[in-house]
Amino acid sequence: MKTIYLKELKLTRKLLMIWLVLVIMLTGFAAIEFVVLKDAMGEIAKMAEDFPKIILILFGLNGIKIDTPLGAYQCMVFWTGLLAFFYAGFAGVFAVSREETFGTSEFLFTKPYKRSAIIWAKIGAAVTNLGVFSLTMGIMSYLCIILPLGDTSFTGIHILTTAGMFLIQTVLFTTGLFISSLANNYKSASLFTMLAVAGFYGASFALDYAGIRNFLNVLTPIGYFNVVSISEHGLNPFYILLSMGITLAGCIMAAGLYEKRDLRH
Repeated sequence: MKTIYLKELKLTRKLLMIWLVLVIMLTGFAAIEFVVLKDAMGEIAKMAEDFPKIILILFGLNGIKIDTPLGAYQCMVFWTGLLAFFYAGFAGVFAVSREETFGTSEFLFTKPYKRSAIIWAKIGAAVTNLGVFSLTMGIMSYLCIILPLGDTSFTGIHILTTAGMFLIQTVLFTTGLFISSLANNYKSASLFTMLAVAGFYGASFALDYAGIRNFLNVLTPIGYFNVVSISEHGLNPFYILLSMGITLAGCIMAAGLYEKRDLRH
């Protein structure tokens, strides 16, 4: 199992690096933007007051004024979250389903390991990549967003937000993995997973627009942890347990489906 795990890390590192470069580019651009627009944030905030609520939600400006350090940070968390969450969903599809597309499934699953051990090793490698992604995103956000804003008082909020985003990533990874275990091929699994992630975003936007953040929030992982709620209450224990429960249950079900699946076609 260790051999498969290490091999999987090696095979997926190029894909991970591509996404990490996107994170570095996004946060680097944010650093430049904040430095250039720092003195104009007040005017931008006044303009934003006239925007329709849906526009504020779609651009991550809802809840906290952008002329405050926490508001500017919230805006960038929204954009880095787009990369983090779509990457997580795609990683779930890529973990096992790609073997069928590349024609390597029959070779891989005839190795002297139980199929379940191989699948769980691939899941472990994917979650490790998610951890690396979240850690890199957290470091770059601190260097390129928090430091240029000149206010490190909410560093603790940033750490908790990064941890929350990692938990959301694991849920979305599980979503992609489970969908790929049901889909007929890699292409359809990718399509349905991207639609699922987009659907979660749509549900989150709808709840924000309606001003509803009650029990319906469980329907969209995107809304489990956000800057506003974390700054006020920290990480919600219920959503921590829910995220872990969904991840564990989803991985177990997906692994079970893959164990029974004919991967030779």
